[in-house]
Amino acid sequence: MIPAYLIYRHYQKKKQHSAMDSIASNEFSYLTSLINDRETFGLQGVAAKRFLQGEETSDECFINGKLSLVEKANGVMIEWCPVEEDGWVLTNGDDVDTSLSRSPDSADSRRENNSMKFSVDIKDLRSFQCVEPKRGCPWIRFISKDGSGYIPLYFRQGGISSFIEYLQRYASLKRSAREANLVLFTDERIEALEQSVSILNLNSDFFSRMVAQPYATAMTGLGKVAGFVQDQVISSLLDSDPASAEEQIKAMRELREQEEEAAGRLRLHNDAGFELVTQLDLPQRPEFSREKPLTDDVWKWHKNADGSFKDMHSLKVLIFRGGLTPSLRKEAWKYLLGIYDCNKSAADNIALKKKQEEDYFRMKLQWKTISADQESRFSGFAARKAQIDKDVVRTDRTHSFFGGNDNVNVNMLSDILMTYCMYNFDLGYVQGMSDYLSPLLVVMQNEVDAFWAFVALMERVHGNFEMDQVIMKKQLMDLRDLLMVVNPKLANYLESHQSDDMYFCFRWVLVSFKREFSFDDIMKLWEVLWTDLPCANFHLLICVAILDKQMNYIIENKFGLTEILKHVNDLSMNIDLDETLTSAEAIFHQLAASQDKLPKHVCNILSLGGTCEEIQQ
Repeated sequence: MIPAYLIYRHYQKKKQHSAMDSIASNEFSYLTSLINDRETFGLQGVAAKRFLQGEETSDECFINGKLSLVEKANGVMIEWCPVEEDGWVLTNGDDVDTSLSRSPDSADSRRENNSMKFSVDIKDLRSFQCVEPKRGCPWIRFISKDGSGYIPLYFRQGGISSFIEYLQRYASLKRSAREANLVLFTDERIEALEQSVSILNLNSDFFSRMVAQPYATAMTGLGKVAGFVQDQVISSLLDSDPASAEEQIKAMRELREQEEEAAGRLRLHNDAGFELVTQLDLPQRPEFSREKPLTDDVWKWHKNADGSFKDMHSLKVLIFRGGLTPSLRKEAWKYLLGIYDCNKSAADNIALKKKQEEDYFRMKLQWKTISADQESRFSGFAARKAQIDKDVVRTDRTHSFFGGNDNVNVNMLSDILMTYCMYNFDLGYVQGMSDYLSPLLVVMQNEVDAFWAFVALMERVHGNFEMDQVIMKKQLMDLRDLLMVVNPKLANYLESHQSDDMYFCFRWVLVSFKREFSFDDIMKLWEVLWTDLPCANFHLLICVAILDKQMNYIIENKFGLTEILKHVNDLSMNIDLDETLTSAEAIFHQLAASQDKLPKHVCNILSLGGTCEEIQQ
């Protein structure tokens, strides 16, 4: 079953990029025939208010109902409908003290209740009021683009944060700069363009023309700014030149400050973005040591007769502790990345491998058969192909597997990345992806296996390459919050030197330290991270461990942003991996032992609760 909202987004993007192509609408009609409506969020206890007319008085009552998000063929709908509750309604409109009274048991009353239900496509909404009073229950009222409003909905049993969180999966939301209780539905293309203009300091006249006449402006070549993140931000921060990276960071910081000042942030967690008033008294860090890599004999011992595994979690703990013997990686990585199911037999995996091979060459043939003439009229394809050709010739060329002229393995890198563009049209290719692919190809020694390993790895890290960079920003802010707890002295120093946005760690997070460690070390590090032990965000603790060790050097030398950037870049290939892993693990257990004192946001970052004991065992 194809999710409706994916088809909806595919169609919207098709229209945006092919405004004069009638094939898009025909394709959409075909795709919508493949799907059914699907409710992705439902919340009971969301009430609407109406008046009950009596002979002498007029009483307020709350009609209990259900609020839903429903994926349909032509869009995503917000729906509310009343729910029958044996004739009882909530009365008294003071939102504090409520009581139950008998609802008028008449067809007229039921018809009036049903007349209040509504269903609206989110693309037809301009905003919604979101009021959370100190006394009483929170409520929401949706406002259409034509200015008309829907009935207020009262969250009498809570759940407003969950609803907004789910809503943000389908729509971009922004708090109004003028009204604190008003949340705006924003056009993602205009928002991205607005950020592009701020970061790149483009002429404001261009922006006004782009908003007023987006299609005409695009046709003059000015619409290419949409890829500014891939072309400018990622490129600059992956670059080893600290001067260009510093300029990019300053521009991004100015943008962030303007956004926060103008609109604020729509926060769903009260303690997100917390500030520590006093330093936490953390216990002493425990000491850990690395163990020997997992051997073939131990791996085989954990297998059943049919090739499935007895206890994959125990194997993951061993891998976290010491990594894998190189000869095991080709098989083990497929399980760590989720390509193979540890509960399936060897025969099942052979059948899967055959299907994957057929799928791969089918997708590869799709782009291989695009002629030069077609490519000349397919700018998106040509741009991605050019970027891939540019990147693969400089990816790990010092490694013997990719060295020399006319290396077939370099061509294989290119073919896999081009085929991934056919597999994932929306994401395509972004600079930095080739860094993830090269170790996979070295280990798999096979084009098909490397491709599906890359697909699985991109499922884990694709957010790093999304154009809005929301995931990257969140990771960097989570890193800042962790550092604030673990090493407040360094965190305060970075803040006083305009470096607390942690953009100097951008490269670390973007490509999972690929450019910081040797090829052998990065394979060991990645397989540790893929165990998801002791938590999914262990890579952030690795960042903390590296910075924690560099604290005295940074502070004693009174480094500013430029010097911090240069120093961090100079750490490349000079970081002891085993020492960093044991330090990061020690920091995790130090924080886990203090989780009752930690802000909730930090506990959520580390997924605290139970994992600590599992690793110790």
